[in-house]
Amino acid sequence: MQEDPHLTAALAAICAASSRAQTASDAELLADLALVERLGRVVDGLRHRAAAEVEHRSRRGVGEESLAFRFGARDGVELVQRVARIDARTAKRRIGLGAATAPGVALDGALLPGRLPEVRAAIEAGDVGVESARVIANTVKAIHRRVTADRVADMVEALLDTARTADTEVLHEVAELWALALDPDGAEPREAEQRRRRAVQLGRTLGDGTTRMSVVLPPEDLAMFKELFASRRRGRSMIRIEPASDATDDDLGPEWRPEDADDRTRPQQDYDTLVEVVQAGIRAEHDGTASTAVTHEVVVTIGAAELEARQGQGWTAGVLAGLPVPVIERRICTGGLRLMVTGPEGEPLHLSRSTRVFTAAQRKALSVAAGGRCEFPGCRVTSPYLEAHHARWWHRDHGPTDVVNGVMLCSFHHHLVHAKRPPVEIRRHAGSHWFVPSGWRGDPSPQHRAAARAPGGPPPPRRARADDPWGR
Repeated sequence: MQEDPHLTAALAAICAASSRAQTASDAELLADLALVERLGRVVDGLRHRAAAEVEHRSRRGVGEESLAFRFGARDGVELVQRVARIDARTAKRRIGLGAATAPGVALDGALLPGRLPEVRAAIEAGDVGVESARVIANTVKAIHRRVTADRVADMVEALLDTARTADTEVLHEVAELWALALDPDGAEPREAEQRRRRAVQLGRTLGDGTTRMSVVLPPEDLAMFKELFASRRRGRSMIRIEPASDATDDDLGPEWRPEDADDRTRPQQDYDTLVEVVQAGIRAEHDGTASTAVTHEVVVTIGAAELEARQGQGWTAGVLAGLPVPVIERRICTGGLRLMVTGPEGEPLHLSRSTRVFTAAQRKALSVAAGGRCEFPGCRVTSPYLEAHHARWWHRDHGPTDVVNGVMLCSFHHHLVHAKRPPVEIRRHAGSHWFVPSGWRGDPSPQHRAAARAPGGPPPPRRARADDPWGR
């Protein structure tokens, strides 16, 4: 392999430079830190650009001319991984950002600006790091199909200004605000994608017998977990007894201990909290003593205009992603959520009361009345996995929390009736609940009645047609 003589000379010069960290004054140490970091940003930019070019020359369709093929690799990722001696995930991340910021090439070999020339220039100058550039690129990717090019350019310019003076976490928050302002309707498809990605996966068992577990949480569940953990930590002071680790403020490492006699680390406390809650839930389900008492609650901030129009999203402390209005409305049904409604300038207008939820006795009565199944026509999900829903919504319609207004739904159909444009709505008619198509006029038809009924009640109706269960 032939090395670039300019890069070789630059590497030799850097290697020849000796660090004065231990002997420097405070001002010199901080100046050196900033300079070294800028050098690192420049090098990171070169890494990503080279990795993307390797992938481009190894793309499918060029056959045996592929760079990866000629060097015995399956693809560009494997070749980058081998030459750079890095793992596959790092190689993919470098290729992804490098491709997003790479210049184009004309037929005559001339370089073209590419998709994000300003971002690439900031990286090459050492002004912006690759992690900040990745935040900007991902934000552009998420909204560029629904926002004009001029607005996207304004956002990129503003985010670059932020990236030059703030850390990546602040940039992430600013980028989320820009995305919300430019694309308020984008929250709904993002929420669907987030739900598709939710997962719990047990990993391999380690040598000491413990097992790792990975969890992918949608923002609404992350907010619930954060508030649950915080509710157990309130009033306890944490002190650091060792040098800092890579942990964040939300996941303090083992060097942090409570100031009192409890010798558990913060992650150990959170683990114990989670296990205790799960065990309590299992015992309650087994004994039939499930409690609806809310031991923690999440406060969601949302604008009055967004709430009234059922568009946009709300925000909760510590979670960067927003919560779409349909998610907020559904969470109000299940409890543990309060709304902080704000005006056009962000001024607080109203803090809602704690949401009232169905009691254990009411849930049991509703479950029996529903025949132990989700009441949505055709659904067969059973009672342990059902949620009590207000047919007349608690927040929107000021519906009461009683068995007459309650409907038992599985999580999927609870999401469905709270969707921004739900295909069905629940109506009370002739002493029962009916699931009619949205906008239906007149009395419900027989096929609209809830499929599961209590023993002794009328049998579930047959569907009108296999291709149209609503008889439209």
